[in-house]
Amino acid sequence: MRGVIGSTGPMMPMTGYFNSRSEPRQWVEGNLAHWNGYFTLRGKGEVRFANETVQTSVGELLLLAPGHRRNYRIPDPRMGWEFYWLHFRMTPRLGEQLDWFEPSRPWQSHGVTNVSLRVELASQLEAAHRFNLTEPDLPQREAIVEALLEAFVLRVASAATSPSGASPVDPRIERVLEYFHCDLATSVNVDQLAEIAGLSRSQFCLLFRRGTGRSPQAYMEDRRLEMAAHYLRTTGQPVAEIAEMVGFASPFYFTQRFRRRHGLSPSGYRGQHKRS
Repeated sequence: MRGVIGSTGPMMPMTGYFNSRSEPRQWVEGNLAHWNGYFTLRGKGEVRFANETVQTSVGELLLLAPGHRRNYRIPDPRMGWEFYWLHFRMTPRLGEQLDWFEPSRPWQSHGVTNVSLRVELASQLEAAHRFNLTEPDLPQREAIVEALLEAFVLRVASAATSPSGASPVDPRIERVLEYFHCDLATSVNVDQLAEIAGLSRSQFCLLFRRGTGRSPQAYMEDRRLEMAAHYLRTTGQPVAEIAEMVGFASPFYFTQRFRRRHGLSPSGYRGQHKRS
């Protein structure tokens, strides 16, 4: 399957959402006149330039400079790739605050390690995307969306440079976290994760708690429910489908755990969000 994803028309800045799973897909960039960003929520993508290939990571903003031809590919269709994209101009504020905007640099990546902040940032992009869709003719649309995207980029920069008081995460645990975050739907237990880390179960659990502050089971459930809440707020996907996307085989069990975490059923949570 091949096509063009992105905005080639006059409406700028622009945002969008993309989610592909279980299908091979590749496309070419349709907007080379402006800065492009890809904020990955799940899976992996591959960006191919003339002389190099770059892979995305979960929780990372891949920033692409204008004028550099490239195409994209999903390297593992089973895992897929889910992201928000943004096309924007460098504003004076961004140019003053950040040294990222050097056009001769084809690409750069900036990671956000705080998973809760990733969800906040995804919701921020969703808000900008919805505004684009619902208010395309508003005279102030461009300035409003530009401000939203500017705030998003600055928040990513702040997260990438802020010192953290947390204990450093062991590289072996980082490898497990990357594996898990790339595909929340993956069915794994603690023993399998310990094997991926190359550690015994007891060593793995000790280092995991030291690095994240949570047991592996609690961490995985927290992240799954956090992402599920995001999908309930920002999409119209059925609850059963969302449960499967974030790794719950049983919609009934998902509803039980979600209610325990949020005090509402998934449908009730969605309804409350729509009313607010």
